[in-house]
Amino acid sequence: MRERVKPERDQNARKTYRENWWTFGEPRRHLRPALAGLRRYVGTTETARHRIFSFVSGSVLPDQKIRVVTLEDAFFLGVLSSRAHFVWALITGGRMGKGNDPVYNNTACFEPFPFPNRSTESQAIVERIRATAEELDAHRKRQQAAHATLTLTDMYNVLDALRLGRALSPKERDTHTNGLVSVLAELHDRLDSLVLQAYGWADLAPALVGKPGGTLPWPEKPAAQAEAEEELLQRLVALNAERAAEEARGLVRWLRPEFQDPARRGCATSGNAGRDGPRH
Repeated sequence: MRERVKPERDQNARKTYRENWWTFGEPRRHLRPALAGLRRYVGTTETARHRIFSFVSGSVLPDQKIRVVTLEDAFFLGVLSSRAHFVWALITGGRMGKGNDPVYNNTACFEPFPFPNRSTESQAIVERIRATAEELDAHRKRQQAAHATLTLTDMYNVLDALRLGRALSPKERDTHTNGLVSVLAELHDRLDSLVLQAYGWADLAPALVGKPGGTLPWPEKPAAQAEAEEELLQRLVALNAERAAEEARGLVRWLRPEFQDPARRGCATSGNAGRDGPRH
């Protein structure tokens, strides 16, 4: 360690890294308090072929390559796993590597993202999003536990092949069987439909739900799908502007009001959206 780590740390611009060269780094003073008391939180890899969000046990401390959302409510997992958020994140995030894989940046992709309201009138849809997200997370974990070599990337590659109508290879057929990928597809379709309903944008569902490109970039879209995605983005941008105007008036739709605004100073009753949500 002294031979390999210390010489590199000696060149580090940060004093604490140079002087405490034997440690991995330093505690993240914003993340640790936000994770305290949570039995689970939402995580996604910083750079990935497919943009997948999952629940991570609260006993796990994430490294720098995991983007963290310190929320344990499955409603948020459902919205983040939907096509609405993917379309937003793909535009606001970066790209990396020869494969041009999308990069998820919390500041650009998550913080400005406007979640749908959770009003009394929409509570039934909120509950259905929550239940479907729990099913999705449990399904993936259950199939991976049953098949040691099954990866999420393999499952979502097969899902994309199904969306495209492409014939599966022998390996992909095994993945389809072991991962119950048809169930995975149904759960994502259900989530996409429900999240669009939660926003009040069910009119976009026919052109988007069940189509390719739900978790990874897909440039060769039919005109109807491309137009629907552009309309979806425009509506999300407009909603973001509405939320920003609300915040300027002192009304903040906190994602986790008990943590972010314990004194309840200017907290919206829905308490589910805001540009300064939990983040890593």
